[in-house]
Amino acid sequence: MCVLRIKSEKVVSLAESRPAVPVGRSTAGDPIARLKDLDPDAWQDFFNEYYKRMYSFAYVRTGDIEAAEDIAAEVFAAAARGIERYRPTGAPIGAWLYRIARNITADHLEGRRRRPSVSIEGAEIEVESPNWSGQLDERSDLLKSIASLNRDHQEVLILRFFHDCSVTETAKAMGKNEGAVRVLQHRAIVALRRRMETSGKAGRR
Repeated sequence: MCVLRIKSEKVVSLAESRPAVPVGRSTAGDPIARLKDLDPDAWQDFFNEYYKRMYSFAYVRTGDIEAAEDIAAEVFAAAARGIERYRPTGAPIGAWLYRIARNITADHLEGRRRRPSVSIEGAEIEVESPNWSGQLDERSDLLKSIASLNRDHQEVLILRFFHDCSVTETAKAMGKNEGAVRVLQHRAIVALRRRMETSGKAGRR
């Protein structure tokens, strides 16, 4: 089983290295403002809420425990560097964080494109979708099937069914409109079912 090692020190120390709250600027009751002012407590809460989600997003895409840990830590480092430019869009701030994770993960996969792939067997991923609860004992096969899909299909399935993101959140994270996400989700589910059926038939031969 995978042991989650949270690298909280990296995020908090990065936040503490930035300037303090400007004089006259109140952040009480405004979590986004506290993040922008790099309040260590606000960043710790943010980290605690989203780290595991960023880790599992990266892990399902990469199949590599250490890479997923590094990517998740880098997501928060990038968020701390870019939080001042963040502007609310109506979607939860988590959608912005997923978009960062999406880009960093894509960069990682591009960088290792010619290196041997790592098996995703033997690690534990929490699947939150009730529609797939009957397949928890076959999690490894499910992850393998997802990993065989194209990038957009992987991401829409991970965001919608593993992380329970709304269509709006998923659209913001992927940089698409909501209609496109619904179409993409349908196609991804169809593609996943086909892969799993093919895999099941191959296993019975």
